[in-house]
Amino acid sequence: MTKLYLIRHGETMWNVERRMQGHLDSPLSTLGEQQASWLSNALKDVHFDVLYASSSGRTLQTANIVKGSRELAIHTSDEWKEMNLGAWEGRISAEIADLDPDNFHAFWHAPDLYRPTKGESYADLQARVIPAIVQLLEEHEGKTIGLISHTVTLKIIMAFFERRALADLWNPPYFHPTCLSLVEMIDNEPHIRLHGDTSHFQEEAFGF
Repeated sequence: MTKLYLIRHGETMWNVERRMQGHLDSPLSTLGEQQASWLSNALKDVHFDVLYASSSGRTLQTANIVKGSRELAIHTSDEWKEMNLGAWEGRISAEIADLDPDNFHAFWHAPDLYRPTKGESYADLQARVIPAIVQLLEEHEGKTIGLISHTVTLKIIMAFFERRALADLWNPPYFHPTCLSLVEMIDNEPHIRLHGDTSHFQEEAFGF
């Protein structure tokens, strides 16, 4: 059996400011570091064979906290980065909603209809991420894998396992910072054991 632990990074400074990040980056907030520490403690008895992370700073920061004292390398790759949001990156969500209302609405409510002038569409992200996750599972069959990534990237991966239509991508669960999903592959079939779980939180600490 292969176990795949999927982890969103902790809350960042731009999350607090409601800025869109994408391929741009901002560091974890104090709360984000705490969220990662809570998850690290919750996973302290899990034996990871390999750890992977997006090459973005916020995911590496989270990965190093979650890793704890384990003597494991963190394998980074651009394949696990967040969706490229083009001209939206670094801008406050409310400003984007005013400047590009139709596309902003589609981004959150009709992903299959979202058409960016720059950056990636959801279909583009699928084409980047799904072959990578299939290859990851093939390379580490029978192992326990940890992958630290981003909301949309992880939503795309979980939708693949659920066979969820792209139009329904944003249906619950919401992916809070450091939320945990666990997929077990048994006879090449995915079994979802956790999906957006935040039971490691020790107070109301969701962030956005």
